[in-house]
Amino acid sequence: MLHLAIFTPGFIDKIFTGQKTIDGRFSKIKCMPFGSIETGDLVLMKKSGGKIVGYFVAGKVEFFHDLTPEKLRKIVKRYWDELSLSNSFWITKRHSKYLTLIEIKRPTKFRIPITVRKKDLSGWVSLGGESQRQIQLF
Repeated sequence: MLHLAIFTPGFIDKIFTGQKTIDGRFSKIKCMPFGSIETGDLVLMKKSGGKIVGYFVAGKVEFFHDLTPEKLRKIVKRYWDELSLSNSFWITKRHSKYLTLIEIKRPTKFRIPITVRKKDLSGWVSLGGESQRQIQLF
């Protein structure tokens, strides 16, 4: 499966430098990529408001649900360094009920970034089937 992930400023650079080795997707509701990504899937990395600049292969994937702030805090504390989170980012996500952790394997930067027109504000799209209509490449 192929996925498109949107990253806020700075996170993609941390992936390419090896500072960020796990991508964490936090949400208050059950939404992508929760339950839709598997080990070996390819994840295209798009800068928020920008182009697709590379990809990575999903390593180990873990899903957490029905989280309380205390359960979430314990999980995040265990993976803090690998997630490369800032305190301000954590504050905005601390009441999430769902968490998807994706190990980042073989991050690869494109020589020429890819332009994409995305039709919604979601931070994740699984490509193929109905969801492919959410974006238009080139």
